[in-house]
Amino acid sequence: MKPLILVTNDDSYHANGVHELIDRMLVFGDVVAICPDEPRSGQSMAITVNAPLHVRQMPDYNGAKIYTVSGTPVDCVKLAMHRTPDLVVAGINHGSNAAVNVLYSGTMGATMEGCAFGIPSIGFSLTDHAMDANFMPCYKAIDILTEATLKHGLPEGVCLNVNVPNIDHVPER
Repeated sequence: MKPLILVTNDDSYHANGVHELIDRMLVFGDVVAICPDEPRSGQSMAITVNAPLHVRQMPDYNGAKIYTVSGTPVDCVKLAMHRTPDLVVAGINHGSNAAVNVLYSGTMGATMEGCAFGIPSIGFSLTDHAMDANFMPCYKAIDILTEATLKHGLPEGVCLNVNVPNIDHVPER
């Protein structure tokens, strides 16, 4: 049986990075994506408590089931727990989630929520804020880490925060 992989993000269902991540994950298993219906960057591990959440099924994307949620990235992970995934991946985020940014990141909030449920979880970010960013520099890291995590898991209470440099814009020496 193929592993079930939950894909989420904080940039919304419309972000190029989540579609790139879905495409990478389809090689490894069955994919369900649950993403905020609009950008929710900087939401950290916030949950929605004073408003109803609205879930909407979208058309499948390359064979992956897609849902949008009117809440935060953490709400998306919580709503997915009716069927526990084998892996939670978040991103691909536009911009770094290193240093203090980890505290504010919705991408890493979703990743840490998966980890809190005891599910191996990885957050992927590209250090490029451009809306038309080239996510190809992330592919090798995504593929290697996904395969290894599905095969070996992660220690309890450990999630991965992967920040890939934007090698397309590295100045020549």
